[in-house]
Formats: sequence, C-alpha cells, structure tokens
Amino acid sequence: GAFRCPACPKLHGRCGDAVYPLLHLAKTTGQTRYLKAALQVVGWMKNVDSPDGAWVNDPNDLKSWKGITVFGAIAMGEAIRHHGDLLDREVKQRWLERLRAAARFIHDQFKMDYGNINYPVTASYALTLLGELLDEPRYRARGRQFAHDALAFLTRPSRLLYGEGQPQAQRSPKGLVPVDLGYNVEESLPALVLYGLATKDGEVLEAVTAALAAHLQFMLPDGGWDNSWGTRNYKWTYWGSRTSDGCQTAYALLADRAPAFGTAATRNTELLRACTHNGLLHGGPHYADHQVPPCVHHTFCHAKALATVLDHPAVPGEMGPLPRETATGVRTVPELDTILVARGPWRATVSGYDWLYKKKVFSGMGGALCLLWHRDLGPLFTASLANYLPVEPNNMQLLAGEPDFSLTPRVEIRTGGQWFSNIFDPAATVSQSSIPGG
Repeated sequence: GAFRCPACPKLHGRCGDAVYPLLHLAKTTGQTRYLKAALQVVGWMKNVDSPDGAWVNDPNDLKSWKGITVFGAIAMGEAIRHHGDLLDREVKQRWLERLRAAARFIHDQFKMDYGNINYPVTASYALTLLGELLDEPRYRARGRQFAHDALAFLTRPSRLLYGEGQPQAQRSPKGLVPVDLGYNVEESLPALVLYGLATKDGEVLEAVTAALAAHLQFMLPDGGWDNSWGTRNYKWTYWGSRTSDGCQTAYALLADRAPAFGTAATRNTELLRACTHNGLLHGGPHYADHQVPPCVHHTFCHAKALATVLDHPAVPGEMGPLPRETATGVRTVPELDTILVARGPWRATVSGYDWLYKKKVFSGMGGALCLLWHRDLGPLFTASLANYLPVEPNNMQLLAGEPDFSLTPRVEIRTGGQWFSNIFDPAATVSQSSIPGG
C-alpha cells in the first residue's frame, strides 16, 4: 500500500497522507482504483503505528519523530469529512477509532514548544477537525488555544511567523529569530487559515491575513518562493518546500481578502504543473532536464493542498499583481537582516541573516547574493547549502553520481586545506547604497 519512491531507496513514512487526495479523486472521477489505493495506503499505515496512538516518520524506526501525526490525522480526517460516504460503515468506524488514538496523542503530548512551530500551529486545525469528527469539545478547545498562542509568534513590524528552529524563540547574535518561508506558507499559515474558517475566528483570520501578505513579498513573479535565506532552506525546492503541503490552501481560500492572494495561488499552481512530469512533482524546475528522478514525497504532500482547495467552495476575488512584480528600489526586512532589490526586470536578495538551524549548516548569509532573478530568464543565481549536509536524512533527496557544491555566489579563498568565505560569516554586516540612475 505504500508508494515506491523513484529517488529514495526507502519507503516514506508519511505515504498515508495520500488518503485524502486519493478519496477526492475516487469521488470526482468515479474510478474505483483511487478508492482501492486509499484503502491500501491506510492499511499500510500500520507499519508506522506507535502504541501511544502516534504515527512515526520512519517505518524502519518506531522510535523516530512522531510530530508528523498531525499531518496524517488531518489527511484522514479530511478524507472522512468530505468523502466518508465512499467508505463502508465498518471501514469508516475503524478509521475514526484510529483517529481517536491520534487525537489523544496530539492533545496530550503537543505543547507550543513541541518541535518547530509548524507542529503546534498545525495542531490548531488538527484538533479542531478531530474534535468535530469525534464530537470531543476538549479537542476543539485545545485547537483554539494553539491557534491563539501562535499569534504571539508573529514578528514586529513585518508579521512573519517565527519558531522554525530550536529553541523556537532563541535569538541569534544579531537578535534575530528563526523564520522559514517554506514551512510558513505551505504548512503553518494554511493550518491557521483552515482553523479560522472552520471556527469563524475573526481574530485569527485577521492576523493570518496580515501574515500571508507579509510573506507574499518573497514570492517571485513566476510563482516561485524566494526561500534563499530561510532556516530550513535545505529543503527549498523553488516552488516551496519538500515535505510540506502547499500555499494554495491559504491564498486561495482567502482570495477575497487581497487581490494578490488569488494570483499567488494561481502562479504557484502553474509552477507546480511546470515541474510535474509523468504525474510526479519534481524537486525543482531543472530536475527533469537533468534526468534527476523525483521524490514521491513532493507529490503526495502537495496533492493534499490542491484537494483541500477543490473541496471548498470557490472564493470570489479579483486578481492583482504580486508585491514583487510592482516593487521598485531597495527594501530591508529588519527581522531577517535581508535586503530585497527591484530594478526594472531584475529582482535580487542579499542576506545577512545569521540564524543557524544546525551547527555548520551555512547557506544564504554573510552578505551573499542569495537570489538573482530576471523577468525573462528566471533565476540566474540561487543560494544553497555551503556543504550539502543531510540535516533531515529521511526527508532530503541525495543526488547520485554528481558531486555536491555550493551554488551561492560568494567571496572565497581555499588555502592550506581550508575554505574561507563570507557565507561562513554570520556576523557579517550588510549595508546598502545606490548610484543615481543605477
């Protein structure tokens, strides 16, 4: 019942997340093969069962990370809520009982400091959904608590969600907090949107609308996300992040709140389509051209976001330009010590961000040119890890047969067997100046 991955020599523990898009397709196409696949993948999930009600991330290690239980619970819960009429009564009841165990684990074990911020924030919607399905008011109450506690993790003045690092509120030597664009726009903020819509919580919806607008300054005109600076950009794929769900849920469902929101959902979906070949979403725009096989994780995760949008009523709204389409000049994001540049058809990002996710995990920092993008040519330069370290071995794709090297433009010298570069200098000071007419 699991999916064989073309890129990774192992089974991914979160294959069960596909149950939701599979049941969506079973209903919309009428094809029984999708229903059969959904039943099989849920049956396979017993291989990642934990006695405490959780699911684990690695089928070969039952002591591996359990936080991913929130994602499997939402996927199975949405499948039942929207398409449970396709299931036999016995099957549906069995799934609900399994969700009862997962809900108990999330309720009892999750706190705001449980892992990175994406886990407790996503738990806000998971517990709200499960509380509804299981008729458990205490789960709905805990979901509300997570959602409102999350609002304290929005930065000032920009309203960026922070906490993508450990400890969540740890400040760097420059006084900066851990922010990751990919996880925010593809996982945490969509969960807050779903919570807010499900509960009609105006305070949360107002806050998440402001946060979505703030994060949108990093979307490129072609729908790509400029996560060249993020704490977890070792999973950056240009269209988003490897194992999160997608930004469509947030921006499409709130498209009536800002003209650029609908544009963001549309452009990013078009980019997903451009990176999809033979039915599988590849890890970047150039993978297929270089015959790099795709990791199946991209596909079954991002299919969930699309199914979510399709299962909600269409949201009317006018389409407007993205902020980075109309930007001119230089803009500084103080919470990130990062500068966004817009000159004619050019867009650039220069970063002095100094929050290290792990020791020696250096990427877009030290005043490096993290991104250079052109309207007609697309990305010309992008930042990558200085050394491709497997920060999350089960969640990162290794390229076979080719040496890894840093893509980040930099100043460097290699001497005496050592490598010196500005990208290893988080303390670097970034300043700006402009030439008249330049």
